[in-house]
Formats: sequence, C-alpha cells, structure tokens
Amino acid sequence: MTNVDQSKAPSRGIASSRTVRITLAGLIGTLALLANPLDSIANQNLTVHMFQHIGLFVFSAVFGYGLERTLVTRLASIKRITYLGWAAYISLIKFNTRTKGLIFVAVIPAIAFSFWHFPPNFDLAATNTYAHIAEHFSYIISGSLVGAALLAVPRKFKAGLLVLGFMQAGMMGSMMLVWPQFYLAYSVAQNTQMDSALMLFGALGMICTGSWFLKILDVI
Repeated sequence: MTNVDQSKAPSRGIASSRTVRITLAGLIGTLALLANPLDSIANQNLTVHMFQHIGLFVFSAVFGYGLERTLVTRLASIKRITYLGWAAYISLIKFNTRTKGLIFVAVIPAIAFSFWHFPPNFDLAATNTYAHIAEHFSYIISGSLVGAALLAVPRKFKAGLLVLGFMQAGMMGSMMLVWPQFYLAYSVAQNTQMDSALMLFGALGMICTGSWFLKILDVI
C-alpha cells in the first residue's frame, strides 16, 4: 500500500462507520414506529396513524441511504462473494443514473401513497390486518428506494420534490376539511383533527423549504 493509500484508509474507515450508523438509525427508527405502544396508538388515532406513515417512509429512506452508501464501499467484497449480486447492484446504480433517480424517488412513492390513501384502501388497511401489513411494507420499501437513489437526483429536483411533498400534504389536509368523513374507519372528530394537523405540517414544511428551493433556482 502506498503512502497515499495509507492516508486515505482511515478516512474510508470513518466514512464506512458513519454509513453503518446511519443505516442502523434508520432501521431502529422504522422498527420503533412499528412496535407497541406506538403502533397500537396509531390504530386508534387517525392523526398518529397518518404521521406514522410519514415516519416509516422517512426512517426507511434514512436506512436505504445508509445501506446504499455502505454497499458502495464494499463493491469489491460483494463481487467476490456473489458476482450476480454485484452485477445486479451495478445495474441498479446505472438505472438510477440514467433516470436521475426519479423513478425510485418520485414515481414509486407517489404510487404507494396515492394507492393507500385512497379512502377505500385506507379504510381496508385500518380494519384488515393483512392489508395493514402490506400498507406499512409498501411505505418501508418505497422509502428505502428513495434513500438508495437519493444521490442520483439533481439538487434542484430534490428541493422541488421536497417542496411538492409538503404542498401535497397541505392540500390533502385542506381538501379533507370540506369532507369531514373522508376515512370512514375513523370518526368525524378524528378526521377533522388529522386534516388540521396535515395542513399545519404542510404549511410549516413549505415555510422551511420554500426559500431554499427558490435560492437553488436563483430566484432569490
């Protein structure tokens, strides 16, 4: 090993350790949201239930990002252990590069959230154990894919998608205010409470990210 290689080795080890910690943090956060008492509270309270979904998505994205960064540092080892696994992973990286990560970061999450928040599907997941498991599993998978593809997404697109996500949350909350019994599995009072919480969440998110987005676009 050359002197240059020796100087870089510690930094690679530190980076690898950091990505492992990020992966574990995402995994622990995801499991905590699925465990009692939080999961049982979410089953009884619509607002907690809705933010549980958001939390599962976010922590899974953290897990996916950390796992992807960890695997990237171990490509040589993966190739020695399983060439097919290595080839599949390289193909995935190339796919994300070609699509700028937008299939995993935007399209798949949009499908998952739209499907499960359509009232009949949401009510089914709230009353049927198997549908509930499938719902949560889809958020975990889509969130993990977001994290894995995040670095392939251009900076402007990242900012735009983040603002759009908060905007959609606020719009969903405002829309539900005119339809108090949006989700029949929960009471009118819980629907109204959740609507207000989503509107506030969306508004605060846009306040926090809007100026950053405009700055990236060189508007301000």
